[in-house]
Amino acid sequence: MRSKVSGPPVVSARDGDGGRRRRELAAFLLIAFGVPWLLWLLRLRTGIDVVAAGGMLAAGLATFVAVRWAGRPDSIPRDTALTPLRPAGRLVRYCGIAFVVPLVLAFLAVAIGALAGVYPLDLENFSGLRGVYAPETAGETGVPVGLILSALATGFGLFLLLLPLAFCEEWAWRGFLLPRLRPLGPWPALLLSGLIWGLWHLPGYVGTNATAGLIPFLVTTVFFGVLLGWLRLASGLIWPGVIAHAANNTLITGFVNVVFAAGDQRALSNPWTIGLSGWPGWLVMIATVAALAVTGAFRRATVPDAPG
Repeated sequence: MRSKVSGPPVVSARDGDGGRRRRELAAFLLIAFGVPWLLWLLRLRTGIDVVAAGGMLAAGLATFVAVRWAGRPDSIPRDTALTPLRPAGRLVRYCGIAFVVPLVLAFLAVAIGALAGVYPLDLENFSGLRGVYAPETAGETGVPVGLILSALATGFGLFLLLLPLAFCEEWAWRGFLLPRLRPLGPWPALLLSGLIWGLWHLPGYVGTNATAGLIPFLVTTVFFGVLLGWLRLASGLIWPGVIAHAANNTLITGFVNVVFAAGDQRALSNPWTIGLSGWPGWLVMIATVAALAVTGAFRRATVPDAPG
Protein backbone atom coordinates (compact mmCIF):
# COMPACT_ATOMS: atom_id res chain seq x y z
CA MET A 1 0.00 0.00 0.00
CA ARG A 2 1.33 3.34 -0.96
CA SER A 3 1.67 5.81 1.85
CA LYS A 4 0.45 9.35 1.40
CA VAL A 5 2.92 12.05 2.17
CA SER A 6 1.18 15.18 3.36
CA GLY A 7 2.76 18.47 2.50
CA PRO A 8 2.11 21.98 3.75
CA PRO A 9 -1.36 23.36 3.07
CA VAL A 10 -1.70 25.24 -0.13
CA VAL A 11 -2.80 28.83 0.34
CA SER A 12 -4.42 30.32 -2.72
CA ALA A 13 -3.82 33.89 -3.79
CA ARG A 14 -7.44 34.63 -2.99
CA ASP A 15 -7.03 33.31 0.60
CA GLY A 16 -3.94 35.43 1.01
CA ASP A 17 -5.73 38.49 -0.30
CA GLY A 18 -8.66 37.87 2.02
CA GLY A 19 -6.40 37.59 5.04
CA ARG A 20 -4.61 40.77 4.10
CA ARG A 21 -7.87 42.66 3.70
CA ARG A 22 -9.06 41.45 7.09
CA ARG A 23 -5.81 42.60 8.69
CA GLU A 24 -6.14 45.97 6.97
CA LEU A 25 -9.70 46.49 8.16
CA ALA A 26 -8.91 45.31 11.69
CA ALA A 27 -5.95 47.68 12.03
CA PHE A 28 -7.91 50.54 10.50
CA LEU A 29 -11.00 50.15 12.68
CA LEU A 30 -8.99 49.61 15.85
CA ILE A 31 -7.07 52.87 15.47
CA ALA A 32 -9.83 54.96 13.88
CA PHE A 33 -12.36 54.06 16.59
CA GLY A 34 -10.00 53.46 19.50
CA VAL A 35 -8.21 56.82 19.57
CA PRO A 36 -11.42 58.95 19.74
CA TRP A 37 -12.63 56.91 22.73
CA LEU A 38 -9.28 57.40 24.45
CA LEU A 39 -9.66 61.13 23.84
CA TRP A 40 -13.19 60.87 25.24
CA LEU A 41 -11.74 59.39 28.43
CA LEU A 42 -9.26 62.26 28.55
CA ARG A 43 -12.12 64.73 28.31
CA LEU A 44 -14.05 62.86 31.00
CA ARG A 45 -11.11 62.92 33.41
CA THR A 46 -9.55 66.32 32.71
CA GLY A 47 -12.12 68.40 30.83
CA ILE A 48 -9.68 68.83 27.94
CA ASP A 49 -11.69 68.34 24.76
CA VAL A 50 -9.71 67.40 21.68
CA VAL A 51 -12.06 64.62 20.58
CA ALA A 52 -13.04 66.24 17.27
CA ALA A 53 -9.64 67.29 15.94
CA GLY A 54 -7.83 64.32 17.48
CA GLY A 55 -10.36 61.90 16.04
CA MET A 56 -9.98 63.33 12.56
CA LEU A 57 -6.21 62.99 12.77
CA ALA A 58 -6.65 59.44 14.08
CA ALA A 59 -8.68 58.54 10.98
CA GLY A 60 -5.77 59.58 8.79
CA LEU A 61 -3.30 57.72 11.01
CA ALA A 62 -5.47 54.60 10.85
CA THR A 63 -5.43 54.72 7.07
CA PHE A 64 -1.67 55.10 6.88
CA VAL A 65 -0.98 52.29 9.35
CA ALA A 66 -3.45 49.94 7.67
CA VAL A 67 -2.11 50.34 4.15
CA ARG A 68 1.56 50.75 5.06
CA TRP A 69 1.97 47.80 7.41
CA ALA A 70 -1.06 45.57 6.82
CA GLY A 71 -2.05 46.04 3.19
CA ARG A 72 1.31 46.98 1.66
CA PRO A 73 0.03 47.89 -1.81
CA ASP A 74 2.40 48.66 -4.65
CA SER A 75 1.39 52.33 -4.46
CA ILE A 76 -0.29 53.84 -1.42
CA PRO A 77 -1.34 57.02 -3.31
CA ARG A 78 -3.07 55.02 -6.03
CA ASP A 79 -4.51 52.47 -3.60
CA THR A 80 -6.14 55.22 -1.50
CA ALA A 81 -7.23 57.56 -4.33
CA LEU A 82 -4.63 60.29 -3.81
CA THR A 83 -3.50 59.92 -7.42
CA PRO A 84 -3.52 60.15 -10.41
CA LEU A 85 -4.03 63.90 -10.55
CA ARG A 86 -4.22 63.99 -14.33
CA PRO A 87 -6.12 64.96 -16.34
CA ALA A 88 -6.06 68.16 -14.31
CA GLY A 89 -9.21 69.52 -15.97
CA ARG A 90 -11.27 66.60 -14.69
CA LEU A 91 -9.98 67.08 -11.14
CA VAL A 92 -10.67 70.83 -11.22
CA ARG A 93 -14.18 70.23 -12.56
CA TYR A 94 -15.09 67.81 -9.79
CA CYS A 95 -13.53 70.02 -7.13
CA GLY A 96 -15.69 72.87 -8.40
CA ILE A 97 -18.78 70.65 -8.22
CA ALA A 98 -17.80 69.60 -4.72
CA PHE A 99 -17.57 73.20 -3.54
CA VAL A 100 -20.65 74.66 -5.23
CA VAL A 101 -23.25 71.88 -5.10
CA PRO A 102 -23.28 71.34 -1.28
CA LEU A 103 -23.72 75.11 -0.82
CA VAL A 104 -26.62 75.12 -3.28
CA LEU A 105 -28.22 72.13 -1.54
CA ALA A 106 -27.80 73.85 1.83
CA PHE A 107 -29.53 77.02 0.60
CA LEU A 108 -32.36 74.87 -0.81
CA ALA A 109 -32.68 73.17 2.59
CA VAL A 110 -32.91 76.58 4.27
CA ALA A 111 -35.61 77.61 1.78
CA ILE A 112 -37.61 74.43 2.43
CA GLY A 113 -37.28 74.95 6.16
CA ALA A 114 -38.49 78.53 5.83
CA LEU A 115 -41.50 77.51 3.71
CA ALA A 116 -42.35 74.81 6.26
CA GLY A 117 -42.11 77.29 9.12
CA VAL A 118 -39.27 75.50 10.95
CA TYR A 119 -36.61 78.01 9.91
CA PRO A 120 -37.63 81.55 10.93
CA LEU A 121 -36.42 84.16 8.45
CA ASP A 122 -35.28 87.72 9.09
CA LEU A 123 -34.45 89.30 5.75
CA GLU A 124 -34.75 92.84 7.10
CA ASN A 125 -32.36 92.94 10.05
CA PHE A 126 -30.58 89.55 9.88
CA SER A 127 -30.92 89.13 13.64
CA GLY A 128 -29.73 85.52 13.59
CA LEU A 129 -26.51 86.47 11.85
CA ARG A 130 -26.02 89.38 14.25
CA GLY A 131 -26.53 87.08 17.23
CA VAL A 132 -23.80 84.70 16.05
CA TYR A 133 -21.18 87.12 14.71
CA ALA A 134 -21.91 90.48 16.32
CA PRO A 135 -24.11 90.22 19.43
CA GLU A 136 -23.30 93.83 20.27
CA THR A 137 -25.36 94.90 17.23
CA ALA A 138 -28.50 93.11 18.42
CA GLY A 139 -31.49 95.38 17.99
CA GLU A 140 -29.97 97.33 15.13
CA THR A 141 -31.93 97.51 11.91
CA GLY A 142 -31.09 97.29 8.24
CA VAL A 143 -29.12 94.89 6.09
CA PRO A 144 -25.61 94.52 7.58
CA VAL A 145 -23.68 94.14 4.32
CA GLY A 146 -20.32 94.44 6.05
CA LEU A 147 -21.25 91.82 8.61
CA ILE A 148 -22.44 89.43 5.91
CA LEU A 149 -19.16 89.79 4.04
CA SER A 150 -17.19 89.42 7.27
CA ALA A 151 -19.08 86.25 8.21
CA LEU A 152 -18.50 84.85 4.72
CA ALA A 153 -14.78 85.64 4.93
CA THR A 154 -14.60 84.00 8.36
CA GLY A 155 -16.30 80.91 7.01
CA PHE A 156 -13.92 80.72 4.06
CA GLY A 157 -10.91 81.15 6.34
CA LEU A 158 -12.14 78.30 8.53
CA PHE A 159 -12.73 76.26 5.37
CA LEU A 160 -9.06 76.60 4.41
CA LEU A 161 -7.92 75.76 7.94
CA LEU A 162 -10.09 72.66 8.08
CA LEU A 163 -8.91 71.19 4.78
CA PRO A 164 -6.08 69.11 6.35
CA LEU A 165 -8.44 67.56 8.91
CA ALA A 166 -11.10 66.96 6.26
CA PHE A 167 -8.40 65.25 4.21
CA CYS A 168 -7.72 62.83 7.09
CA GLU A 169 -11.38 61.84 7.22
CA GLU A 170 -11.92 61.51 3.48
CA TRP A 171 -8.70 59.55 3.09
CA ALA A 172 -10.09 57.16 5.69
CA TRP A 173 -13.77 56.77 4.82
CA ARG A 174 -13.81 57.25 1.07
CA GLY A 175 -10.16 56.61 0.18
CA PHE A 176 -9.64 53.48 2.27
CA LEU A 177 -12.92 52.06 3.58
CA LEU A 178 -15.31 52.53 0.64
CA PRO A 179 -13.29 50.45 -1.87
CA ARG A 180 -12.85 47.69 0.71
CA LEU A 181 -16.60 47.45 1.16
CA ARG A 182 -17.15 47.23 -2.61
CA PRO A 183 -17.46 43.41 -2.60
CA LEU A 184 -20.80 43.96 -0.82
CA GLY A 185 -22.08 45.85 -3.84
CA PRO A 186 -22.04 49.57 -4.71
CA TRP A 187 -25.10 50.66 -2.72
CA PRO A 188 -24.43 48.59 0.41
CA ALA A 189 -20.85 49.90 0.35
CA LEU A 190 -21.99 53.53 0.06
CA LEU A 191 -24.65 53.24 2.77
CA LEU A 192 -22.56 51.18 5.18
CA SER A 193 -19.52 53.42 4.86
CA GLY A 194 -21.72 56.42 5.70
CA LEU A 195 -23.18 54.66 8.74
CA ILE A 196 -19.74 53.62 10.00
CA TRP A 197 -18.57 57.18 9.50
CA GLY A 198 -21.50 58.42 11.58
CA LEU A 199 -20.95 55.91 14.40
CA TRP A 200 -17.30 56.96 14.54
CA HIS A 201 -18.54 60.34 15.83
CA LEU A 202 -20.09 58.79 18.95
CA PRO A 203 -17.40 60.02 21.40
CA GLY A 204 -18.32 63.56 20.43
CA TYR A 205 -21.90 62.99 21.58
CA VAL A 206 -21.75 60.67 24.59
CA GLY A 207 -21.80 62.59 27.85
CA THR A 208 -22.51 65.97 26.23
CA ASN A 209 -25.59 68.12 25.84
CA ALA A 210 -25.58 67.26 22.13
CA THR A 211 -26.76 63.67 22.65
CA ALA A 212 -30.25 64.51 21.34
CA GLY A 213 -28.74 65.27 17.95
CA LEU A 214 -27.15 61.84 17.47
CA ILE A 215 -29.97 60.20 15.49
CA PRO A 216 -30.44 63.04 12.97
CA PHE A 217 -26.66 63.25 12.66
CA LEU A 218 -26.45 59.55 11.76
CA VAL A 219 -29.13 60.00 9.11
CA THR A 220 -27.19 62.95 7.70
CA THR A 221 -23.90 61.06 7.52
CA VAL A 222 -25.56 58.25 5.57
CA PHE A 223 -27.10 60.59 2.98
CA PHE A 224 -24.15 62.98 2.78
CA GLY A 225 -21.80 59.99 2.76
CA VAL A 226 -23.49 58.71 -0.40
CA LEU A 227 -22.86 62.07 -2.10
CA LEU A 228 -19.24 62.12 -0.94
CA GLY A 229 -18.93 58.53 -2.11
CA TRP A 230 -20.22 59.48 -5.55
CA LEU A 231 -17.62 62.25 -5.76
CA ARG A 232 -14.96 59.68 -4.89
CA LEU A 233 -16.20 57.14 -7.45
CA ALA A 234 -16.86 59.62 -10.25
CA SER A 235 -13.59 61.50 -9.93
CA GLY A 236 -11.49 58.51 -8.91
CA LEU A 237 -9.94 60.68 -6.18
CA ILE A 238 -10.68 61.84 -2.64
CA TRP A 239 -9.84 65.52 -3.23
CA PRO A 240 -13.34 66.64 -4.31
CA GLY A 241 -14.74 64.94 -1.20
CA VAL A 242 -12.21 66.78 0.96
CA ILE A 243 -13.50 70.10 -0.39
CA ALA A 244 -17.18 69.17 0.07
CA HIS A 245 -16.52 67.88 3.58
CA ALA A 246 -14.68 71.03 4.65
CA ALA A 247 -17.33 73.27 3.08
CA ASN A 248 -20.07 71.48 5.00
CA ASN A 249 -18.28 71.80 8.34
CA THR A 250 -17.55 75.52 7.92
CA LEU A 251 -19.36 77.51 5.25
CA ILE A 252 -22.63 75.59 5.52
CA THR A 253 -22.90 75.24 9.29
CA GLY A 254 -21.37 78.63 10.06
CA PHE A 255 -22.75 80.79 7.27
CA VAL A 256 -25.55 79.30 5.16
CA ASN A 257 -27.46 78.04 8.20
CA VAL A 258 -27.48 81.42 9.94
CA VAL A 259 -27.21 84.15 7.31
CA PHE A 260 -30.97 84.53 6.73
CA ALA A 261 -32.16 83.36 10.12
CA ALA A 262 -34.14 85.25 12.70
CA GLY A 263 -32.63 85.44 16.17
CA ASP A 264 -34.41 82.31 17.38
CA GLN A 265 -31.77 80.14 19.01
CA ARG A 266 -34.17 77.24 19.52
CA ALA A 267 -34.76 76.98 15.78
CA LEU A 268 -31.07 77.41 14.96
CA SER A 269 -30.07 74.66 17.39
CA ASN A 270 -32.72 72.08 16.49
CA PRO A 271 -30.78 69.18 14.91
CA TRP A 272 -33.90 67.74 13.30
CA THR A 273 -34.73 70.82 11.24
CA ILE A 274 -31.70 73.02 10.70
CA GLY A 275 -30.23 73.23 7.22
CA LEU A 276 -28.59 70.39 5.37
CA SER A 277 -28.33 68.25 8.52
CA GLY A 278 -32.08 68.37 9.28
CA TRP A 279 -35.04 66.86 7.47
CA PRO A 280 -35.15 69.65 4.83
CA GLY A 281 -31.56 68.75 3.99
CA TRP A 282 -32.39 65.07 3.87
CA LEU A 283 -35.05 65.79 1.27
CA VAL A 284 -32.68 67.68 -1.02
CA MET A 285 -29.95 65.06 -0.61
CA ILE A 286 -32.38 62.21 -1.36
CA ALA A 287 -33.57 64.08 -4.44
CA THR A 288 -29.97 64.61 -5.58
CA VAL A 289 -29.04 60.96 -5.04
CA ALA A 290 -32.18 59.89 -6.90
CA ALA A 291 -31.32 62.18 -9.81
CA LEU A 292 -27.80 60.77 -9.97
CA ALA A 293 -29.15 57.23 -9.87
CA VAL A 294 -31.81 57.82 -12.53
CA THR A 295 -29.33 59.45 -14.91
CA GLY A 296 -26.90 56.56 -14.48
CA ALA A 297 -24.24 58.64 -12.74
CA PHE A 298 -23.63 55.96 -10.11
CA ARG A 299 -23.47 53.25 -12.75
CA ARG A 300 -20.85 55.18 -14.73
CA ALA A 301 -18.84 56.01 -11.60
CA THR A 302 -16.96 52.84 -10.75
CA VAL A 303 -14.00 52.05 -8.59
CA PRO A 304 -12.24 48.68 -8.46
CA ASP A 305 -12.22 46.58 -5.36
CA ALA A 306 -9.32 47.01 -2.99
CA PRO A 307 -6.18 45.76 -4.73
CA GLY A 308 -5.29 42.16 -4.00
